[in-house]
Amino acid sequence: METMRICQVISSNIPIETTGKRRWGALEAIMDEYRKGMIARGHTCDIRWLNEANRQDYDIIHIHVANLCLEAKKRGLPYIYSNHDHSSYHLGKSSYGYTHQLEAIKGSEISFCHAEYVIDYFEDTDKLFYLQHGADTSYYTPNLELNTSDHKLLMVANNGLCGDQGFDRKGFIYGIEAAKRLNMPITIVGAYANQEFFEIHSHLLEYPRLKVISSNPTEEEKVKIFKEHTIFLHPSMLEFGMPCLTQMEAASCCLPVVGTYSGTNQIRGFYNIEKITTEAVIDGIIMTMDRYDEIRNEMIEDRAKYDWNGVCKKLEKYYLNVLKVSEKYDSKRTKELYIQEYNQTIKHNA
Repeated sequence: METMRICQVISSNIPIETTGKRRWGALEAIMDEYRKGMIARGHTCDIRWLNEANRQDYDIIHIHVANLCLEAKKRGLPYIYSNHDHSSYHLGKSSYGYTHQLEAIKGSEISFCHAEYVIDYFEDTDKLFYLQHGADTSYYTPNLELNTSDHKLLMVANNGLCGDQGFDRKGFIYGIEAAKRLNMPITIVGAYANQEFFEIHSHLLEYPRLKVISSNPTEEEKVKIFKEHTIFLHPSMLEFGMPCLTQMEAASCCLPVVGTYSGTNQIRGFYNIEKITTEAVIDGIIMTMDRYDEIRNEMIEDRAKYDWNGVCKKLEKYYLNVLKVSEKYDSKRTKELYIQEYNQTIKHNA
């Protein structure tokens, strides 16, 4: 197999630790999992700034934000693009964000999105393919000694939308109201920005069984919290990753999930809410508790499927196919190559 030299391009000042310290943002975590996965397959994979990426040193240059893609295009630098920005969906197709991202996709060798509905949303291009998120199943492990009769609800998310920290994109209000109605403890974990959400919605803090951790906990602290809870709530109204990272981490820890999900890859142990209401969240919690041990055993059987290893195996094939193609992507030959290799990438209506 051909050995590749791969560059994952840094897009922020959030540090990406490679020394065993696990603390970074979601995008940075994804980049590091790609790096580890490619190195495990015998490839070279570095994390660099765009001005450190060049075609002489790297066969593959993978960028994760649109503005850096457009800068690479100006420099004549071929790139692969991963689209993680949900603002284009929220603001609509007439927004700058949408046209910006579409231009980045069209200028790429190939692009990825991490929710299947996004493929249909960017309908003016045939370069966009679905690549699922994963979890480190060796790190996010189930607590087999958990008392499954003493249920504790958990939400892990950074709330807000497009600069509005009071916007309940992640469904905190629904989760807390459901916990109140069922008289259950609930913990909400996230970054410092969640403090502003709870300042705006301070009445939510009146529920005595609510615990809020807004200290941006380390991954070590987060996995400990996962192991102390029994049901994961994620009734989010907008995600550009489906399943998202925290849903994958919860599944890896074998916490049944009550939340929103749209996709063809079914996840056992996931109660899908089609229309987000407090009643729907309550129904999901009750149905999950009724079959809890059975659901959890199913999740234990399936958890290996969620590992980043499988994601990186697919990503490697995409990378290798990029190197195989010497003609322009929009040629008939190239399209046939990707369709044949990845015909499991199914389009569906959002």
